[in-house]
Amino acid sequence: MLKEISEPRNEDVDYLEYEDFNRQRSLFALTSDNRLIPLFEEPMLFDKPTSNEENPIVISSESMDYDTNTITVREGKKMMVSCVFESDETIHKSDLLWKQPNGNNIDGETNPSLFAIVLNERGSKHRKTSLHFSSVHTRDTGLYTCSGRTAGGETFEKTVKLVVLPSIEWNDKDTVKGALLGEPITVDCGVKSKSGADPMIQMTNGNGEPLDEEIWTIAGNEATIDSLKKEHAELAVSCITIEMHQEGNNEEFPVVDRKDVNVEVYTLPEFASDESVQYTVIDSHVRDAVVYCNVTHSFPPVRHYTFYHGDEEIKLNDKFNIFVNVGLIQGAHLKIHNVNENDLGTYKCEANNIKAKSIHTVHLREANAPAEPKVTLVEAKRHSIIWRVDSIDQEPDLPVNAVEIRHLRAATAEASGVADEDISDSYWKSHSIFMQRNIKSDGIYEINGLRHGHEYVWRFRQINEAGFGDSVVLRAKTLDDNYLEMTDSATYTTIPLTIATLLVIRLFV
Repeated sequence: MLKEISEPRNEDVDYLEYEDFNRQRSLFALTSDNRLIPLFEEPMLFDKPTSNEENPIVISSESMDYDTNTITVREGKKMMVSCVFESDETIHKSDLLWKQPNGNNIDGETNPSLFAIVLNERGSKHRKTSLHFSSVHTRDTGLYTCSGRTAGGETFEKTVKLVVLPSIEWNDKDTVKGALLGEPITVDCGVKSKSGADPMIQMTNGNGEPLDEEIWTIAGNEATIDSLKKEHAELAVSCITIEMHQEGNNEEFPVVDRKDVNVEVYTLPEFASDESVQYTVIDSHVRDAVVYCNVTHSFPPVRHYTFYHGDEEIKLNDKFNIFVNVGLIQGAHLKIHNVNENDLGTYKCEANNIKAKSIHTVHLREANAPAEPKVTLVEAKRHSIIWRVDSIDQEPDLPVNAVEIRHLRAATAEASGVADEDISDSYWKSHSIFMQRNIKSDGIYEINGLRHGHEYVWRFRQINEAGFGDSVVLRAKTLDDNYLEMTDSATYTTIPLTIATLLVIRLFV
């Protein structure tokens, strides 16, 4: 509710204090030309109403004027009014109730849009009944009475007046205004008054301060930014309208409404570069080539990706599939199954964020696979084996960036029915343990989690941007308990023998 300050600070200026339904208190200066100048805005701390000795009933609501016990709201709002029986006397929940203006009791079942719920107030445990309006209508205007009867038969009542005003109609109902980077944007704070009177309108930023005229161009009830920038994405405009209202023969009072409009700056999907070159290997192996379409920035986020080979749109089938990233990193990739020479060439990725589209061009070229690595067994342990993997290719087409290491038990390998080096890729994928490690400068890789005294078949191959190279297959066995016992025993007997030899030498010297 807006109240006029009784003692103005300047005789030529009227000061108005506004308490909105969000518990914000604002002070405005009303100039002689009917302009509202915001002075400050701060959270409003309402004094909680208390009961008196004669009547323990306390009625409260966020939008209530406690001086007049009046609640003034706009049509269509959701609202709750609380009635607490602040007394230690016993009162049954059926004896604390709300009554409509026509005197009928309000229960919790008859009307889904107007109902009451009785419970105990948190903390004090006093009986409390809450009157709920799912959406208030002008026909709900009237007096509502909360009545409570104690176990001793004493009845108390308190009445609140509900005034429902016609809903306000803004020229533009949107609470979010957005446009592409560099385009203009206009926020319209005008309203269509049903009373025919022109309400006073004030536009402020999200903090209640006047709009920055270096950013905004203000014309009447509209504020415009001529060219949006990325830093404008955090801006907001508060549209405040004040309309005078009169109840019966009473004095007019101002009704304040507020609409907050947030600014969004839409951008084209952006890539690290307009074009990129990616590689694949074409040989006798069944290989999958991947065409990446990584988005570095887009608002709103990209929701749809379309890939083209040349000028032809790629349709999803057994050969082509599109995978979209989920999470903070935006992007997608096209997977080409069993790639061949016909799949080389230029691809285009169209990224669409609903507001705008961008295209990234990828040139898919053929490259040689990495050479087979040189693999050396460094040490076998009880539950791990240490390998050294070196590249023998001195001038590769593309640098090696990872090593693929697979292993399976010797018995499993023998169950394939072929020699170790002839085991198929599909058998390796379905039966082996797989790991991929980034290239290390020393080439040392320790594989843990092995069973002691077991023989394994290993496969190593190097990977570059284009794909994997030829593999090296060999066998290696972890140490067993007998070997460890023999080693410990040999170490234990060697020490006394050395001491004895030293003593003999000492005696003959």
